[in-house]
Amino acid sequence: MRAIVRALPALVSVAALAFTLSPATAPAANQSANLPAELPAVPINAATPTKIMPLGDSNTAGGDAPGAAYRADLWQLLRADGRPIDFVGSVTSGPAGVLGDRDHEGHGGWTIGQIQGSVVGWLTTYRPDVITLQIGTNDMYDDASAGAAPGKLSTLLDTISNTLPNAKVFVSSIPQLADPNHYSRVAAYNYTIPGIVAAKVASGKQVSFLDANSGLFQPYDFVDMWHPNYGAASKAAIRWYGALTGVPITRLEAEQTANATVTNAKRTQITSASGGAKIGYIDYPDSSVTFTFELGTAGTYRVRARGANGMGTVCSHKVSANGGPPATISYPSYSWDLLGESAVDLPLNAGVNTLKFTKGDCYTELDAIDLSPVPTS
Repeated sequence: MRAIVRALPALVSVAALAFTLSPATAPAANQSANLPAELPAVPINAATPTKIMPLGDSNTAGGDAPGAAYRADLWQLLRADGRPIDFVGSVTSGPAGVLGDRDHEGHGGWTIGQIQGSVVGWLTTYRPDVITLQIGTNDMYDDASAGAAPGKLSTLLDTISNTLPNAKVFVSSIPQLADPNHYSRVAAYNYTIPGIVAAKVASGKQVSFLDANSGLFQPYDFVDMWHPNYGAASKAAIRWYGALTGVPITRLEAEQTANATVTNAKRTQITSASGGAKIGYIDYPDSSVTFTFELGTAGTYRVRARGANGMGTVCSHKVSANGGPPATISYPSYSWDLLGESAVDLPLNAGVNTLKFTKGDCYTELDAIDLSPVPTS
């Protein structure tokens, strides 16, 4: 048994992502609206690292102490594919280790206009290949600023595209807010973004839209009215990943009975888990977490497990597909509250499949798994 005591905050998310995978009909929100899958913005084995500038406000920087918004899990997902990337920007923040590249342009409290005032300098200094833009939350304070936000976003996109015409810009909706007045302003602003992006595409600009935040719900997924917590931002990260790579990806939460059967292990609540809870104490020979799901097509799939390892050394689970021989999935040690994505490729069938996780070396807690076809480009 492990000899480490953990304090776990008690907050459970009721949000869930799909538990049935069909690569031919994967959720459109996980993909770019305009980027073909055969032309990923972040390719595998590029000759040089793809430079990505995360650009925005505190929901790019990270709204809670342990997290770094979507940047931490996006970096983990891209790293698990072996995609060479380089996050760029004048700001450095986020948890070391779990976020191996901490550079960005996320500025807490900034409006669209403030980003507009500095963006040319950042772009000419760092010259990113890809820009992930999420901005507008701080423009939602009153009707006047919220009403002006779509026009300002349009101008910002023009400035970015005119400064770096070859850069690919991905624009996300912003998270919904709890206050009724703010809620209606955010809804109205988010409604305009796809049309703004479509107009830029029609004029020849390399701009795409994704709805990264529609799966987040107040108050369960938020630190406060404005900021998604670390675990909730992980759910947004898989949508960013799908947009940048063209690879459909689906998350299965380990603690949700619709997805998994848990045997001789314990469900524990924590806000760094993407559904508000994870499965711990997978400590015994008969401990297991067994996921059941459907696939439309047989093939080799990438199984990414989001796990927490606070043992101070690499630990592992054994994972068996459809009762076959177990493979090993290994997890670096970050902490019990910081989660990393580790991957293994396994053959799966068309129709119903099972993935059974059991104890490996030392101890790791299991939050969720992310499934996709093995990326090829």
